[in-house]
Amino acid sequence: MRDADVPAAEEVARAAFADLDRRAGRDPHPPGPSDWAYVRMRRILATDPGGCWVAEADDGAVVGSALALVREGVWGLSRLVVAPGHQSGGLGRELLRRALAHGDDAPGGIIPASSDPRALRAYARAGFRLEPALSASGTPSAALAPDPAVRGFAPGDHPLAAAVDREVRGAAHGADLDALLAGGCHGLTLPGRGYAITRADELKLLAARDDEAAAVLLRAAIAAAPGQARVDWITARQAWAVDVVLDAGLALGPGGAVCLRGDVGPFRPYLPSGAYL
Repeated sequence: MRDADVPAAEEVARAAFADLDRRAGRDPHPPGPSDWAYVRMRRILATDPGGCWVAEADDGAVVGSALALVREGVWGLSRLVVAPGHQSGGLGRELLRRALAHGDDAPGGIIPASSDPRALRAYARAGFRLEPALSASGTPSAALAPDPAVRGFAPGDHPLAAAVDREVRGAAHGADLDALLAGGCHGLTLPGRGYAITRADELKLLAARDDEAAAVLLRAAIAAAPGQARVDWITARQAWAVDVVLDAGLALGPGGAVCLRGDVGPFRPYLPSGAYL
């Protein structure tokens, strides 16, 4: 991938995810501004050029892309997409092979996966443990109130975030958190115990030292959502999150899978970032 490929790669991703939603009988989730997505791709292209690939059609048009990163020994797949009309022909398999090669020596691996059965099969064949996930969405209850101990994420909270990340998933996000904030997100901190990142109606990332702290942060994140709220990647490891989303009046439904390989810590209490794992 080159910087000039970024806009075309984002258009392919939007078309691929909208097509997946249609095939699953879901209304496509409205994407955010393109500039936010460009921050994500350019961040990973800058830190992990060896994990960023595109596939081109015969006419040179970008028809697929993969983004993979490595942080402190943990590899992650941030994105793997192929344009509708070019799927099931081997492009996705080759993009995944190259993305995986970027993390050959990484002790751990993480993939937040969609519900696409072809992707799930590919990740299982690559040696990942598939943990089925739920997604929660809806209009939060007006009775939901955040804990007053929760405040906005500040630059001085990076050491706490790094320590908690290493405890729950074996690697810190580091400046990836700054990229999330630059991409339209807002951070929350429960001092000494954990943090969360949100964007508009979606929880983007949550890490905490214990289930109680995680629940406090999740309630605050949902309470801050304007209108609708959405929480993804709720696996059996995150049972603490189920009561919170149900108390908030959100509806649970299928939500793809979290795919793990090797040493990624206890992965609890933790709701991963789709972009930065």
